[in-house]
Amino acid sequence: MKKKLLALSLIAVMSLSFTACGGGNTSSSSDTKTKTEATTAAPEATTEKSEESYQSILDNYTQKLKDATPGLVDEFNKEASEKSRDVNALAGICNSKVEKLAEICNTGVGEMADLMNKNGDDYSKYEEWAKKLQDVYATQSKEIQDAYTSVATGQ
Repeated sequence: MKKKLLALSLIAVMSLSFTACGGGNTSSSSDTKTKTEATTAAPEATTEKSEESYQSILDNYTQKLKDATPGLVDEFNKEASEKSRDVNALAGICNSKVEKLAEICNTGVGEMADLMNKNGDDYSKYEEWAKKLQDVYATQSKEIQDAYTSVATGQ
């Protein structure tokens, strides 16, 4: 029970930290849905206790993040073109796009936490795998943040 509470607390803290793209408005826009369907082509490394594995979750959500990023960058660029002189508005748009990636990452991390609890794994094992997915998230969100920087600086 302690492990489950700890894992859920970590997920809540991470979800808050993932949305910190800029200092502006964090209103989310639901006008355009991003497709995040993914297929897992890599072979799954299974654990003895379950068919699902940390590796399969990582592969699945890595692909979802990579598939979603180009569309979110395009959405940002379209929405930003009308507000190129308003840095706060640009930050808000950036936040809303990065938040969509954070939701994908948080779902994957949550599945890893569920797997940890299901298998009775050490927290350190879960933490190692969750960090790998968070690193993918950071890399993908940087593409959106780079688009923000480019528009905000007029490049």
